[in-house]
Amino acid sequence: MAAGTARFLIFRSELFLHRQEDDQIGRWFVGADCGGWLYARLLPLPNIARDVDPLMEDWGWYAGVRVIDSGTRVSIMIYAWDYFDHCWLIGLNAKRRLIRRQSDATLRGALNCVATGIDQIIAADYRFESFGWRDENPFDTGVTDPRK
Repeated sequence: MAAGTARFLIFRSELFLHRQEDDQIGRWFVGADCGGWLYARLLPLPNIARDVDPLMEDWGWYAGVRVIDSGTRVSIMIYAWDYFDHCWLIGLNAKRRLIRRQSDATLRGALNCVATGIDQIIAADYRFESFGWRDENPFDTGVTDPRK
């Protein structure tokens, strides 16, 4: 991953189910509500287009959008942040095209476009508390308290 082509946001909201009881396993999956809610609010934003609808992975949820003006695909990973109750981690990764490569500045611009959209969505809803964007994955750096 090139420098500056990924960003990570930790936020807190009791809007989404964060834990799953044993008797509920197989009926629903942690993060489905969060992923769908966020994706549905990103798509109407200017310069954002549908790419990959939310799908479940073994680690969390994955979705993708395309930034229209540059044609850059941005992957969105959504994880339950188990260290802090009702916290979520969103990871964004701007994808390089194989044939027509984009510059690092184009990738950062696409990443910033999606991050700004997410910031607007979260800021507009009183049920959210944002702990800010990071350039490094908090899972990789050992962050357990998003306030630090």
